[in-house]
Amino acid sequence: MGLLSAHEAKVWLEFHRGKPTSVIADESDEGWTPAYVSRVLNRAHAVSHRLDIESLLDYKGLLIGFDYQANAQVYIVYTEGMGIIVWYKHESYDGEPCPRCPKEAECQETLDVIIDEYAIELRPDEQGLPMTEKSIAIFNKLAAKESPRYQRNRE
Repeated sequence: MGLLSAHEAKVWLEFHRGKPTSVIADESDEGWTPAYVSRVLNRAHAVSHRLDIESLLDYKGLLIGFDYQANAQVYIVYTEGMGIIVWYKHESYDGEPCPRCPKEAECQETLDVIIDEYAIELRPDEQGLPMTEKSIAIFNKLAAKESPRYQRNRE
């Protein structure tokens, strides 16, 4: 996670584990406030890649943006297993389908980590899609997924 400062990495990890910003702040040894933790989360999203932010779903650890240099939509997501993942929406590998891409196994592993960590379920018709199309289904489901941070005390 070389792109993030020590504070950003710590906040991302704790937030990804389900802790709200107020709890992260309360448990910090540095005397952080919830407002500071929220700013660190937003800065971590922005620092991770130069792009125009289209949607920042900080409570899910997902940023959707557009990279004008690459002329592509970009998804940035945090996973505990792989750290920050930057995924560019693309149609092919140099005009070739996924099975001819030398990165196919790496892409599959990346998508599997996202599916596993975020408990995303693909329909049978989505499971058979080429990874370029499957990735869009995965990120759309992640963006739409309910992720409640506040729960009633059941005591």
